[in-house]
Amino acid sequence: MQQAVSYDLGLDIGIASVGWCVLGERHIIDLGVRAFDKAETPDGESLNTARRTARLLRRRLRRRAWRLLKLSRLLKREGLITDSRLFLQQTPITQSLWKLRAEALDRQLNTEEWARVIYHICKHRGFWFASKADAEGSEGGKVKQGLERTRNLMREHGYRSAAEMMLAQFPNNQRNKRGDYGQSLSRELLADELHSLFEKQREFGNPHTNDDFKDAILNTKTGLLWQQKPALSGKEMLERIGFCTFERKKSGKNKDEYRAAKHTWSAERFVWLTRLNNLRININGESRPLSEVERKAVIDLPYEKAKLTHKQLKAHLIKLGPWPEAVRFTGLNYRDNSKDPEESKLIELTGWHTLRTTLEKAGLKTEWQGIATQPLLINAITSILSIYKTDEEIQRELTACNLTPAVINSLLAISFSDFIRLSLKALDGILPGMERGQRYDEACLAAGYHHSVLVENSASRFLPAFDEDAPNNPVVKRALNQTRKVVNAIIRQYGAPQRVHIEMARDLSRPLDERYKIEKAQSEFAERNEKDRERFSEAFGRRPTGREFEKWQLYQEQDGKCAYSLSPLDLNRLIDDANYAEVDHALPYSRSFDDSKNNKVLALTRENRDKANRTPFEYLDGASDSERWQRYAAAVNSNKKYRQAKRDRLLRQQFGKDEASGFIERNLNDTRYICKYFKNFVEQHLKLASDAKRCIVVSGQLTSFLRARWGLAKLREGSDRHHAVDAAVVAACSAGMVKRLSDYARRKETLNAKDGLIDLETGEVANLAMWRQLEQHFPRPWEHFEMELSLRAGLDRSTGKVNNTLSLELTREALAALGYDETMLSSIRPLFVSRAPQRRNSGAAHKDTIYAQRPMPAQPNRVTQKIALSALKLSDLDLDPERCGLIEPHRNVALYTALRERLEAFGGKADKAFATPFYKPTRDGSQGPIVRTVTKVIDNLSGIALRGGIAKNDSMLRVDVFTKAGKFHLVPIYVQHRIIKNVKDLPNRAIVAAKEESDWTQIDDTFSFCFSLHPNDLVRIQLKGKPAIEGYYSGCDRATGGVNLWVHDRNQAIGKDGLIRGVGVKVALSVDKFNVNVLGQVYLNQAGSRRGLA
Repeated sequence: MQQAVSYDLGLDIGIASVGWCVLGERHIIDLGVRAFDKAETPDGESLNTARRTARLLRRRLRRRAWRLLKLSRLLKREGLITDSRLFLQQTPITQSLWKLRAEALDRQLNTEEWARVIYHICKHRGFWFASKADAEGSEGGKVKQGLERTRNLMREHGYRSAAEMMLAQFPNNQRNKRGDYGQSLSRELLADELHSLFEKQREFGNPHTNDDFKDAILNTKTGLLWQQKPALSGKEMLERIGFCTFERKKSGKNKDEYRAAKHTWSAERFVWLTRLNNLRININGESRPLSEVERKAVIDLPYEKAKLTHKQLKAHLIKLGPWPEAVRFTGLNYRDNSKDPEESKLIELTGWHTLRTTLEKAGLKTEWQGIATQPLLINAITSILSIYKTDEEIQRELTACNLTPAVINSLLAISFSDFIRLSLKALDGILPGMERGQRYDEACLAAGYHHSVLVENSASRFLPAFDEDAPNNPVVKRALNQTRKVVNAIIRQYGAPQRVHIEMARDLSRPLDERYKIEKAQSEFAERNEKDRERFSEAFGRRPTGREFEKWQLYQEQDGKCAYSLSPLDLNRLIDDANYAEVDHALPYSRSFDDSKNNKVLALTRENRDKANRTPFEYLDGASDSERWQRYAAAVNSNKKYRQAKRDRLLRQQFGKDEASGFIERNLNDTRYICKYFKNFVEQHLKLASDAKRCIVVSGQLTSFLRARWGLAKLREGSDRHHAVDAAVVAACSAGMVKRLSDYARRKETLNAKDGLIDLETGEVANLAMWRQLEQHFPRPWEHFEMELSLRAGLDRSTGKVNNTLSLELTREALAALGYDETMLSSIRPLFVSRAPQRRNSGAAHKDTIYAQRPMPAQPNRVTQKIALSALKLSDLDLDPERCGLIEPHRNVALYTALRERLEAFGGKADKAFATPFYKPTRDGSQGPIVRTVTKVIDNLSGIALRGGIAKNDSMLRVDVFTKAGKFHLVPIYVQHRIIKNVKDLPNRAIVAAKEESDWTQIDDTFSFCFSLHPNDLVRIQLKGKPAIEGYYSGCDRATGGVNLWVHDRNQAIGKDGLIRGVGVKVALSVDKFNVNVLGQVYLNQAGSRRGLA
């Protein structure tokens, strides 16, 4: 650790990166970027989703196999079979088991036949729902229809057993196909069949029908036909849902309070009051919350309407009189003309309305009316329906609530899930304050809680690990964990910061679909701007500057008129004379810090100077309803090009000190939940220098404004270095900088105003001489700050591209000219992006598809795969046997010809060609069997031998690098090898380009182990006669033996997305591995021995 220095820490936190900057009083001490992989799949799903799905499937199959093994052992003990592994043998059965089950009603079966019948029924034991609610689900609904169909067939035709019915009604196929549940059988129906078979076989004299044997199979509690692990319910469910955020006892006899079910009356009331109390409306440019009268008028609406929209709430209040038609809701997107934003849902009380509709449909409306007036009873009912999952448990618990049998029976069809972070006890304390109109944080304080600081102050030198109250979003969690590592590493290096400034990407906590919408909107905005630039070029014969373009766009938006005087603007003078008209902030920047397009207008210079730091309402004497104000207001309201947000700013009347403070707070600070959480976490746990409590979450609007005014171009796609620049700008957003910005803006706004103008910030008469004595340039942390930042980040200031010509020596020379002394220069190092390595030993061992291996003399070492007809391509059906992609073309000429003709008739579109059934052609022209799949030949495949076939390897965990006789050899290690505990048993064949794995180089004791490369390990490869190639290891191509490397900063100028493909290592002069710490400091890897995976 260096000697502790005084610095501000800037953090730019994104989905896959953390930019950081250690900013001293007069120079940049250090800066860098920590990059990592997003904690989600490319489709936006949680990384745990696929793993959890596969794990649950394995668990279900394992339990099924165990149940069937116990059945086999039971059959062996009963003397029906001699080997419990009989049913595992893949021996063909000459007789259909369905027919054997039907025959069992009319004759005695021998021991093996009787065993096979019992095993067949228990193996394919049909559908059974633990509760009525499960049967009502979407998928359950389809299954239920199939079950009802087969039940009706049994009743209508008087079949004696399910097998008899299936053979008669579905002679060709007795199983469901691809989402069609029309042949579903219930477990109750199969149990009835097995009961009948036991009785019939007993009548025929079968000795293996005793009651104990029958009970071991058919007992509804313990029988192997019914045995099934129940879903999490009751106490097991409570153990999983966790405890309340507030009512959590650290000691004492009191128990922790469990979290409340999401659909309880209290939880839904809490959500409704939160939204109601936070709801803000905009009338004539004034934004405000609902009044007490308005709150009372709408507070019962969600209980009357199944889904309450903004439009319904608005209509209700307009009908009662308080609201005009022009009212708007703050936060809704009124720019999207394709839909009415007010049709969006405001609240939906799912629990309340599910109970209501269920009971009313059952003819229990009177009973519901009695329940509806008892919130505590509704809490109890919905908690039971959320915690318990079997009908027996639910009936028992609901009976204790003194409900009638009819009500209980109706409620069995309901099942709820999900819980909130607060308990019913905590809600009881918080809701009274919220009923009075308090916000959540205010109600928490009134109840003796704190909505953000949940534990006693325990400031320490480093940030601790996050607790269970951290946000659950995995993308957010990973980003914050990486940020914590960066902060702690900086503190180890430089000591505690004076202040911490944070900026978070606005899409950090958003799901993938919302991020796509944001990206799409940004792309459309960029396209519109580019079209506007082309129109400008056509009109003036050149590309516009930034200021010219902004003026030209505002000119078009304002229909060529001055915003305030409404006088026509001369377009040629506007472009040629910089002093003719100016871009003005309608709400003065010094009073609002709002630099958005919604706050910008184009005005004649004299109008802008006369307006000074006043709002349009103040400047045009709106308080007296002057003629100028009336004309101005009419022009704003009639301009359809203005967004509602802009119209609100232009017409705003009240903008006193309190309103201005609110604007400044919103425009300077990011108030999202995740930002507040991390800010509070830092202030609560991190001991800042001098006991300061200065953690600020800076808004992206402010940093974007400062970056633009300091001339720091941003090229997101150029490299990852821009995150460090963002962090430096964030670090510079101190309270002192904000004050200087405000002073500068006021000076500029009033610079050419008339003498005696009142400064609305201080209430004093502006002293023009004093204003002119202020610095003439836009405020900066210090002189040449932007130049220093560009040098340290290794970027071209004007383009944002990586400056590849800037060596460390040239950088130090340039910094020396900016005032760096020798000590400071000696500590300078090039910015190197640190990437989190992936040194995991887990994952999927193989892909899901298992390719069959068939003896094919013409195509040895090939595998096959069944594919649906809808996946066929014309190239698969080449009539030349040498090029046909399907098996045995010489034996299936008629079939493949017919398939090709059908496919050609539909233009090669298989999904349309085979939307109707396809039947195999026959010699006599009769209808053959339906064809659903064909078998395709796959090229030679390496992977894992599995169940008579081959599955492709999934993840390559690492590649082990060996050397011998001046050459380097790569041995790939896959997840499938993790079961190997002994290092000597690890794979020992090194890749040879264009060779089968069996022909790869055998690694023996004559080879020397160098190191293992995991994804995101830094490696440097020196090839003969070429510059060294350095980058983070991305992967290895087993077909060529080349490795792929990421340039450390993902510089787009070096390969697509900064990826260098196919770097050969076999004849390299040297291959070295390096370790990179969190702050981007690089160290040569120390040699070690080869390690196993277990």
